Amino acid sequence: SRNAPIMQQPSMNATVRVTGIRRGRFVEFDYSVGDRDLSVELIMPLAAFDEFCRRPGTVVLPPAEGAALAVAGLYRRPV
Repeated sequence: SRNAPIMQQPSMNATVRVTGIRRGRFVEFDYSVGDRDLSVELIMPLAAFDEFCRRPGTVVLPPAEGAALAVAGLYRRPV
């Protein structure tokens, strides 16, 4: 019915784990909501990735093995 209450979903954290850097400016990462075993692979420019990670409820996990140095280098570069 029109006046039925809307069921609220329980709060679920979203997780982000960087898996690589492409062409020195694109961030590859896995994104999941609620279940870390079920994720999607995404790629975004650094500025869009930073904005994406600032969304409420988003937890940024340590980078995947082998991606940490590339991530550190990306953030040290002048914009």
